[in-house]
Amino acid sequence: GRGASIWDTFTGANTVGMVGSVCDETPCPINEAQFDKGATGNVACDQYHQYKEDVKLMVSLGLKNYRFSIAWPRVVPTGSVADGVNELALQYYDNLINELLANGITPYVTLYHWDLPQALLNSGNATNPTYGWYETDENGHPNAKVVDHFVDFAKICFGRYGDRVKTWLTFNEAWTFLYLGSGSGKAPGIAEYNNVSTYPYIGGHNVLIAHAKAVKLYRDEFQASQGGSIGITNNCDWREPASEADVDVGAAARGVEFWLGWFADPLYFGDYPESMKRVVGDRLPTFTAEESALVKGSADFFGLNHYGTGWVTNSEDPEWMEIHGVVSEEGFPQAESIWLFGAGWGLRKLLNWVNLRYGNPDIFVTEGGWSLPADSAAEAQHDLDRTGYYANYTSEILNSIVEDGVNVKGYFAWSLMDNFEWERGYVERFGVIFNDFAFGTDENTATNQTHQPTAGSQVRTPKDSACWLSQLWQTNSLLDPDFQC
Repeated sequence: GRGASIWDTFTGANTVGMVGSVCDETPCPINEAQFDKGATGNVACDQYHQYKEDVKLMVSLGLKNYRFSIAWPRVVPTGSVADGVNELALQYYDNLINELLANGITPYVTLYHWDLPQALLNSGNATNPTYGWYETDENGHPNAKVVDHFVDFAKICFGRYGDRVKTWLTFNEAWTFLYLGSGSGKAPGIAEYNNVSTYPYIGGHNVLIAHAKAVKLYRDEFQASQGGSIGITNNCDWREPASEADVDVGAAARGVEFWLGWFADPLYFGDYPESMKRVVGDRLPTFTAEESALVKGSADFFGLNHYGTGWVTNSEDPEWMEIHGVVSEEGFPQAESIWLFGAGWGLRKLLNWVNLRYGNPDIFVTEGGWSLPADSAAEAQHDLDRTGYYANYTSEILNSIVEDGVNVKGYFAWSLMDNFEWERGYVERFGVIFNDFAFGTDENTATNQTHQPTAGSQVRTPKDSACWLSQLWQTNSLLDPDFQC
């Protein structure tokens, strides 16, 4: 009963006849930016059917906290609550939450992990055009109808699950789904919005207002009785100056401010970073006094996703993200992913940056991980590089707490098991558990139909990194990365 999402459209999943679909006949087109052609989220790791077995596996590893997202188009097929909600979807999340809690595992819930209902982004609809996060009013100021739809969806979730869910995240990585989603490899990636010089800033403003309105709703109507907390999680890689030259130091600072400060400064100061305003100019929306007051203070904690680090050298040209800096990862170890270069000290520096800039907030590092290739459970088993990554990064988190006084309250590994990695589909694996996707036939994909995940018989096999993390979860102490279970 779910509706189509923008990722269904992006991957070419068969959405003919689905609510919100923009595909009229099969095969549905695949966005050219989709690397793993034919891969979709149709089945993925099939937790929908295997959640009880998955929770048993979590228990066997000693897992205490589990972060997952609620799919908006699954719960509200058109994206608009006024059109109706899907009770089967609501019941599924009830079941998952109850199963976690019954086994001593605390749920952390994200409301938006990139899957916008497609019905809310269809400018070609002759009777009811919709513009997603990119909508503006007649004066060009961000003013999207999707904001109120998101708040309505959030209200459904708070009301249904808030008696059991005590930590909420409104959005996951706004930078990623807006900046990369405007022509740089993520959904929606459609021609009319593939302009990173304008549309990410419009979308970002609308997302911040949607976040703040959802937080206000939670605080006004639910927080006192339910006793939970709410925030947003943003992502950023650390940017280290390539030299001690002032221009390189400035370029590296812009690299963090234009990425993390873009979405975090408004939460703490009510406005965008001054450096962004100078460089981006009038392409960066201006907060009204009412908007500024709404957004400022709209987080009970600081959510942070972090993976890697790079060097920055100043440039006279705007370069990527308009930071007037060139990024290099020379000398850093690289994961399977083309963008992931590890340095645990970079996370420590980023945590200190957040701590100093935003007044020592409570911080949850809500993602971090390392991708490695593997075609079988046997090949995946001895993932020493991934174990080393977690040993390095968690030790630097501990240093930031003990030596620097940073209030880090938690760290979530990405990910529990191998899963659908967006445009990379199933060719990259981040899981600490190997997932045999039971590749077979899925006729609802546009190509490569005989090598797609199938439901009901997927097998999970913990890797060595899961064993290492299991010891950490159960003893609350760090181990040597060479520790053998």
